[in-house]
Amino acid sequence: MLNRYLQIGVVALSLGLLAALFATTKPGDTSRPDTLKAGETVAKSDIAAPQDESAETKAPVASQSRAILSVQGMTCSGCIAQIKSSLAGLEGIGDVRVDLANGQVEVRYDSERLKDTERIAAAITGAGYPATLKQVQTAKEIADDFRLGASKSKRYIARVGDLDILRSDYDTEMNHARKRYERVFGKDVFKADRGNALLDGLQSQVALRLIDEGVQLNEIRKTDYKLDTDTLKNAFDEFLNQRSVTPDEFKRTIVESGLDYDYFLKKFENRVTINTYVEEKVLSGLSNEQQRQQQYQDWFNNARLLANTVYYDKDVENFVKNSSQSSGCRSACTKGNDTAKSGCKSACVRKSSASKAGGQSDCVRKGSAAKSGCPGAGSKRQ
Repeated sequence: MLNRYLQIGVVALSLGLLAALFATTKPGDTSRPDTLKAGETVAKSDIAAPQDESAETKAPVASQSRAILSVQGMTCSGCIAQIKSSLAGLEGIGDVRVDLANGQVEVRYDSERLKDTERIAAAITGAGYPATLKQVQTAKEIADDFRLGASKSKRYIARVGDLDILRSDYDTEMNHARKRYERVFGKDVFKADRGNALLDGLQSQVALRLIDEGVQLNEIRKTDYKLDTDTLKNAFDEFLNQRSVTPDEFKRTIVESGLDYDYFLKKFENRVTINTYVEEKVLSGLSNEQQRQQQYQDWFNNARLLANTVYYDKDVENFVKNSSQSSGCRSACTKGNDTAKSGCKSACVRKSSASKAGGQSDCVRKGSAAKSGCPGAGSKRQ
């Protein structure tokens, strides 16, 4: 059941990314293979600019504003191009950022030249991606957000709803992941172009897993749900029994692996809290596995939409959005069934009505989700 999606992996990142990188690249070849999507570089026009070039770091002009929209049906880089093209004809449009993972589009625009922000949503919807305006920020609000982010980024990497993601958690997982790779593949694994691409992919995966966990915890905290101490104790006892180890033996194993034991216990409690809540509150009364997966998917997607993730660390934000935008149609479709695969082209090249296109993209997402499991647990990203 969901336990296989919400498992504790001792912060276990998949080594598949690295294996694919070296297995498909000849010695001396510095190009990156198609399988290395998590850290792949994409066109500068498609991604957020580096921090020293970003509009985030410049003092905004008095008329500069930002519109944030929730957009349905985005699956790949083709969708990004379609959305940007749909906005090209509107006067006053500036930088456009597309976040595929979170179904969000951020548009910088000149409020003196574009008075009606609903025209932005209408243009995107007209291109076949139903869009809803979530928030509009003035230049002053943008500047205030930037100052807050600069201050907060020393301690946090992002905020998910009312929950801040600790930088210390991000650093702990990154350090552990790096050591795991270096132990298996040697100290030089993160050198040269391939190593840099791998490191970018790891940073994205770690950030995404922490964000996904934060989305679920934020939603649970709104309900004042509390995990019973006996439930947590029983879960940990079962965890140890499955591995046939004593508490002291397991603690020694964790410490020897280079991971802080208190941090492991905190993550364990988080996962048990999420797992127990989902079973008791979200999936109660459901026995069919497909229905359970769909119900969980719907709950998680709604929680993510309501949470409104804000990144304090712009480098981490760029890693995540790079990963999202470079995934491409192949990534969106190969995990689904034949129907989802055949729907990929129509999900990227929209020439039908907005409602029809939205329906097609729903099929793509549901088909893919049914095969890949619960993304909130990070199963696709580990």
